[in-house]
Amino acid sequence: MKVKKWSVTLLAALLTLSISACSSTGGGNTSGKGDGNSQVVDSTDSSTNEANSEELLPEEGAKLIVWDGNDGVPFLNEIAKQFTEEYGVPVEVQEQGAPEQMQKMKTDGPAGLAADLLVLPHDNLSEAVAGGFVLPNDFFEEETRAEFQETAVNAVTKDGILYGYPRNMETYALFYNKDLVQESDLASWDNIIAFSKHFNDTGNKKYGFMMQLNNFYFAYPFFSGYNAYIFGENNTNPADIGLNSAGAVEGMTYFQNMREILPMEAADATTDVKTALFQDGKLAINLDGVWNIGNFSSLPFEVGMVPLPEFPNGETPTTFAGVKSYYVSAYSKYPNAAKLFARYVTTHEALIKNYEMAGFIPARKGMENEKVIQENPMVSGAIKQFEHSVAMPSIFEMQQVWSPMANALELIWKGDDPKTTLDHAVKSIQEGIETLHR
Repeated sequence: MKVKKWSVTLLAALLTLSISACSSTGGGNTSGKGDGNSQVVDSTDSSTNEANSEELLPEEGAKLIVWDGNDGVPFLNEIAKQFTEEYGVPVEVQEQGAPEQMQKMKTDGPAGLAADLLVLPHDNLSEAVAGGFVLPNDFFEEETRAEFQETAVNAVTKDGILYGYPRNMETYALFYNKDLVQESDLASWDNIIAFSKHFNDTGNKKYGFMMQLNNFYFAYPFFSGYNAYIFGENNTNPADIGLNSAGAVEGMTYFQNMREILPMEAADATTDVKTALFQDGKLAINLDGVWNIGNFSSLPFEVGMVPLPEFPNGETPTTFAGVKSYYVSAYSKYPNAAKLFARYVTTHEALIKNYEMAGFIPARKGMENEKVIQENPMVSGAIKQFEHSVAMPSIFEMQQVWSPMANALELIWKGDDPKTTLDHAVKSIQEGIETLHR
């Protein structure tokens, strides 16, 4: 069975997406370590008069194992049956969470027992590359770079090499209760503050706005909106830390002043508290992740979602984005078949089906124009936020950032001097990085 490279993007158009439920197809364990070299031949397609098109050939007797978490398994079970029917390559889907996948690759990979394809968040990429677990996305590199969101492509690229086949993106934006809030109230952060001053009734636990205050993941826009950065050279140079720059101090000063509309300790603004207040109609604007779209779709009031607005300096902040992708195992005996499958499950039509089944917001460009996407305004709002997002840094040194910045956020929220506090945080980050490299 062979697949023309130029036509792979059209393959899913031939799929029958109303697939009947099926169980995993059989497939044995893989063994050996694939070299990742795609076997290609030249041929002529008479229907297009394109001569010498490259073709990717599944290996003789190929069979695949795919690992994914429980939320991705139902879709994979269905699409695997189609792939087998189309290419004659059996595919077995096994439930494995991302942490378990990474652990098992260390032992099962060399033993020839690991999956041929993994599904991992992009912040696992540095470890996966360092461990030699994954192959580059080489054969479909041009298509992937052209068809997927730039943020997603950057997230699955390491040292200039593209590895992943992006599936879905996650970020956060502003959920709001349409019975309580007008979109004009969300036009700027100053507008949000003004609305909250009018709406707040803290004695009855009513708040205009709330976010997780001691979580740097959600507080990052108060840095990016003031042109501060984490690491230099697009978050690849840990020797250059910008979290105590003049912009960072300005952003944290604005953040600190918001305590006027949210008079509580940072540790008390938990996810559970926020969610309960929002669902009860006591929180009007909730900064939270797109993974809550399903939870907020069946409330007794209509919920909207819009991107984060600009700050008083006129800058629109960027949020962190997380990207989950398929990766081809470096230990696969059948790397060509695995690459074909990774491409097959990330076509436009396949990702729409995955969205319908699991709610994964596709990382492809142009998905906001799909009818099924437009039917949920919250999803449309999330996709707009993706345009103002950056991949969360995936270098090892990022792990040294979270705790010092969480402490800094709590202290700044309490009223400590932003500059002094950020200086201490950066020093702690530097010491952690030094320890990491000893």
